Amino acid sequence: MEWVTPPELRGGLLVAIITGGRKELKERPTRNWLAGLREYGVNDVVWVMNERHAAEYETDEFPIVAYPESWAYEYAAEHWMHLDPPEPGGFLGAFPGREWACREAEKRGCWGVMQLDDNIIRLAVPRTSGAGGAVVRRHGGMSLYADLLSAVVHSTNGRSVGASLGSVPKISRQIARPGFPYSLFIERVGKGREPWFGPFEDDITHAYQYGTRGDGATSLLVPLLRYSKESASTSGMRGKYDATRAVQLQRIFPESAKIGVRKTHSNGRGRPRVFHTMLNDAIRNPLVVRDAEMFDAVKLRLEALLKDWQAEQLASNRAKVYKRTAGRAR
Repeated sequence: MEWVTPPELRGGLLVAIITGGRKELKERPTRNWLAGLREYGVNDVVWVMNERHAAEYETDEFPIVAYPESWAYEYAAEHWMHLDPPEPGGFLGAFPGREWACREAEKRGCWGVMQLDDNIIRLAVPRTSGAGGAVVRRHGGMSLYADLLSAVVHSTNGRSVGASLGSVPKISRQIARPGFPYSLFIERVGKGREPWFGPFEDDITHAYQYGTRGDGATSLLVPLLRYSKESASTSGMRGKYDATRAVQLQRIFPESAKIGVRKTHSNGRGRPRVFHTMLNDAIRNPLVVRDAEMFDAVKLRLEALLKDWQAEQLASNRAKVYKRTAGRAR
């Protein structure tokens, strides 16, 4: 497999799966995407969780990095953005784990951390279809994402660069654009890293921190790299979601976030609830390419993946048509 990111940069990446409340491995489908990362050159893959959960968790070949509960509460209390203050031993959200993952990467001397939610079920280019998933599996799975996201981090002003959630219907052919990484992203750590705030919409807040800085840093998405998450479980963060999180986000960023009541969730399921929408120019700092050669290599790689997908999609469509019409032809 040929990679875009140079060898000396591939080994300096920590992969951290942020988890909490999903004790059994079968509840954490992200684990199905981890094995291929070693082929890419990533040898540091860890599960990150609160120490109070660690003893109850089913384990695999990847170690658990547990953060102290006392530290989590102290950190949360200093970086809390909800109306009600955190309670000792209560729900803190994922953001202490995200902060701990960054600190763990810094402690290990890594240049960055790839943060993953624990419930990713599909990777696909350019949409979360069967054909799109087949293309990604054929080209390295999560290693492909680690490679291309790393290359964008190193070739641009993006401090945080992520794939796009598959439930967003619009597909852009841009190589990268300002946006809000969520659930699958790489963040550059070390000098200039922003601290994490929470407990809700921590991803939006973090991208906004980078995308409005005076030094020109920004937060980026790679639209053609798509992923989807399981939607049936109420474990993890999902069981704590309510309408107040969107309202509080709008209070913090009134110039960038709008709220309204809709009838469905982004994946088409659920009852009416309050949604937030981030305005198109919420991330103020534009993309700046600093290494044209590496960025062009990302472009060529994505173009090749699109060609592969077109052939795969055409074959899939023909197979479907044949299956549906074969009986009538007789």
